[in-house]
Amino acid sequence: MIKDGIFAMYKGKEYEAGVNADRSYILLSHDSNDLENGFGLDKRDEVYVKIVQRSELDEVYKITAYAEYKTFKFIVIKEDKKSLLLFSLINDYKINQSLGFDMIDKGVYQKWIAKNDVTSINIEKTPWP
Repeated sequence: MIKDGIFAMYKGKEYEAGVNADRSYILLSHDSNDLENGFGLDKRDEVYVKIVQRSELDEVYKITAYAEYKTFKFIVIKEDKKSLLLFSLINDYKINQSLGFDMIDKGVYQKWIAKNDVTSINIEKTPWP
């Protein structure tokens, strides 16, 4: 499974993370053992959550997956067993159209492709403010 989004290291374990309006961080877990670390169950989403301050986190970073498809680099935004959903904002619209991408908003393109049509996948990890 390709990871994408904001993640944080908290007490030596990696969690999906989000930032609240007050600049606190919300950590998400699917591991019931995290109840012992002060997480609570969000019954709506069936996920364990904990709100922490940035100072409590060891590291915060963004992970972005890029796929090379027909010699061009695209962001991978979703994955299923056999396919990847590629996303493009920066490529020339003529390239996107020639590759069969659908325009979903002005200047925003996406396309589902078979995983075996990808030349390579690279994961970039960048510090998050």
